Amino acid sequence: MTFHNQIQLVGTVTVGPKGQVVIPVEVRNDMQIKPGDRLLALYAEDKKSIGFITESQAQQFINTMGDNHTYFRDMVRKVSTEKDND
Repeated sequence: MTFHNQIQLVGTVTVGPKGQVVIPVEVRNDMQIKPGDRLLALYAEDKKSIGFITESQAQQFINTMGDNHTYFRDMVRKVSTEKDND
């Protein structure tokens, strides 16, 4: 699966002396990032790329993974029980 057609150049940033960058206003607006929000920085070493997601996005991802795990666990138990009853 490729994501290249979903990646856009949205501006440039300058790294300050403390390693800080300012996220372009368009991105902050699109991601609904407000002052004080916490972001997770993700680094893709093979691509030498950095990306950010909000804590709420990360939590949604974790919740979805947990829901999927629960669903598959329940399905495996159901199939096992049905096999045992045959």
